[in-house]
Amino acid sequence: MIQDKVKVQLDQLKKQSEKLQAELGKGLEVAKLEGQRILKELGVEADDKIELNELLAELRKANPTVRDFLRNLNVATYDNRFRFNWNATMISAYAKQQAEKAYAKDLKPRLAEVRDTVSAQLREVQSKTQELRAKITA
Repeated sequence: MIQDKVKVQLDQLKKQSEKLQAELGKGLEVAKLEGQRILKELGVEADDKIELNELLAELRKANPTVRDFLRNLNVATYDNRFRFNWNATMISAYAKQQAEKAYAKDLKPRLAEVRDTVSAQLREVQSKTQELRAKITA
């Protein structure tokens, strides 16, 4: 019985692992293509295997001054920066929305229940206090 549960959990972990690896592979492929696009805009024809020394030499040849390099880098990465900013904004909005849903679903009812309980206990204490005052003054 326990072995069956462990086997099911291991199968689920394997499926999740395969799914994660597939997603990571897609992301790495997109990053590779985007990196090659950026290098191409910077004046480097990058093959799959390129040495760092060759890359630097081509970058220096295509961008003789730092100013040229920074201008070309700015142009080449503009879309990526805009996309990252957009994604960060959307992720934060989604996280805020999920937090608001969790608050409305779980926390708000609990707070209302605690507030009602405290209010009832406070009224009870006030009534007992009034009774004791009445007994003391009488």
